[in-house]
Amino acid sequence: MDSFAAAEKALSEMLKGVESGTTVVDSSTIIKEPQKPAKSDERFDYRQALTDFADEVPGRQKAVIKRMPLYKINNLIAVLHEFKEEARLVRMNEILALMEKDGVHPEELMGSDIVSEDNVAE
Repeated sequence: MDSFAAAEKALSEMLKGVESGTTVVDSSTIIKEPQKPAKSDERFDYRQALTDFADEVPGRQKAVIKRMPLYKINNLIAVLHEFKEEARLVRMNEILALMEKDGVHPEELMGSDIVSEDNVAE
């Protein structure tokens, strides 16, 4: 594995850690952080995370990451979230197609005890 692939893997793990509430200090140490109450004004500082990540990256890549302006980092994160959502929708459509191919309809799985919207309006 080359250094770029290792750096990419480390960044991916770090971003997953942000979502799960863990912090990866190095490849062998994981610190579980207590869940903080969600505040609407509290946001994770991705630029600081990338700067911390850049400290582990050799050479020019470190300098490039540290010089990235905040709006570019935010654009990168937005694109990653778009790809994540798009991949999720594609997978859901694939599962739906497989279910229909097997003759199973999602409505049947919901059960008959669920009240439809038409009955609620009456």
